[in-house]
Amino acid sequence: MNDTPETQSQPARRAADFGIDLNLIPDELDVPLRAEQKPDGSAASLWHRTQASPGAMVSLWSRDTRLRIVRLTVQSEAASWNGRWARWTYAVRRAPEIQGGGALDAQDVLSEDGSALTLLLLPGEQRSVTLEFLPVLDGVTRTGDYPFTVVVTDVGDSRITDTPGRLRLTHPPASLLDLLPAIYAGPSVSPNARFAPYEDPPFFTRFLRGFEDASEPLQNLLNRRERLFDLQQTPADFLPWLAGWVSLALDENWPELKRRRLIREAVDLYRWRGTRRGLSRYLEIYTGTIPRIEDQPFTGMRLGPTSLLGKDTLLGGVGAHTFVVTLAVPNPRAVNERIVRDIIESEKPAHAAYDLRIVHRAE
Repeated sequence: MNDTPETQSQPARRAADFGIDLNLIPDELDVPLRAEQKPDGSAASLWHRTQASPGAMVSLWSRDTRLRIVRLTVQSEAASWNGRWARWTYAVRRAPEIQGGGALDAQDVLSEDGSALTLLLLPGEQRSVTLEFLPVLDGVTRTGDYPFTVVVTDVGDSRITDTPGRLRLTHPPASLLDLLPAIYAGPSVSPNARFAPYEDPPFFTRFLRGFEDASEPLQNLLNRRERLFDLQQTPADFLPWLAGWVSLALDENWPELKRRRLIREAVDLYRWRGTRRGLSRYLEIYTGTIPRIEDQPFTGMRLGPTSLLGKDTLLGGVGAHTFVVTLAVPNPRAVNERIVRDIIESEKPAHAAYDLRIVHRAE
């Protein structure tokens, strides 16, 4: 934990009457050690399972008649203590601009690593913040009891006050044990064992946890299975699987957002397959441009009394059962012609032929 220049200039001293009442609720926390789950970068699910954060509430009540600026930290003399376990959070940040007076030079500040929190306390004010503990099973962290101290330091005069707490890191319970005969469960735990020194559960219980740790990633995925059916939230790796539900052969060369849009409209596109409307919408999803589809055959040169070459005059022609698809795009080179032809081949009537023209469109 980094000290500010004010605390480095003079040692912190404990005050007989600090002027701030400090409470930690609860002062004993049990946190199970679990393997760290790597995020997949996808958005959070709308429907999700709630889980309480492994933390405690720290309340501060100022009995002073002056404005106070205090810094909250967590300290421990335990040999295996890791300062990165503790993280401070708060619901409402005090905006100094609305306080006026000397508060203009003060503000609530959370350190980058979350290990220290500076708060602005007005006279007679009570504020609450959350202290969370986020240890993970990393091969170094061990189960056991870790006594710690919440320290509140006055930024102005370096006086301190503190309150003790205890963090107990435990092995997660083995749910597989509930599926076995009671003889494997071992002796029951006394209700007063919470206040006794921590002891690891029997070997067989910890042995079963190894199998549960291996299956937890899959179980966590199943617990969030509703997210897999949401086109906005499902991971990109699941898009081919989701496309299979609507019998859609998904081209992995398509950009991800266009693949999601195509899956969403796949059922409606099937209704219009083989029609001008269906082909037009399919090409619009991929290119972002509404194509011009002409299915009236013509032959030879067609001239009128006021014909202008390049305006309303066509040279050559197309045969019967042939249609012309014209894509006017700002940058023709950015359009993958092979993909466009694959779309047309999959959507056109089997007996029809086509001619594709990708032309430049001025903005």
